Amino acid sequence: MTAVDTPGTPVQRLRAWPALAAMVAWTVFLWLSRVRNVVGNEELDGFGVGWRLGVVAVFLVLAGLAASGRLITLFVGWTVGYWLVRGGGILINPDYDAGFKAIHTVLMVVSIGAAMWVWSTRPR
Repeated sequence: MTAVDTPGTPVQRLRAWPALAAMVAWTVFLWLSRVRNVVGNEELDGFGVGWRLGVVAVFLVLAGLAASGRLITLFVGWTVGYWLVRGGGILINPDYDAGFKAIHTVLMVVSIGAAMWVWSTRPR
């Protein structure tokens, strides 16, 4: 089986659909909101805008592929990995205030929780 195969019986895939649909919807909502924040931030230069929008693009492309039943493992892995690195970095960085840390902790917990839900319901 390759990374683009959709494993499992049709019934197994149907049972996994609510988790995947929720994760895809959350991802689209979260990262399209990020676009608004990045584009509206006048303190960012071209490079700063570019790499932030690049991260958004990766999340949205992976969400689209996962919604079509492909690369679900990569989508889950990318989400967990990104939030462990980025969210952890936000939490230990003394330059961020408590409110910023709290908001990003919630985003991290919901994102990783959705990823774990998808992982636990995926067809094997």
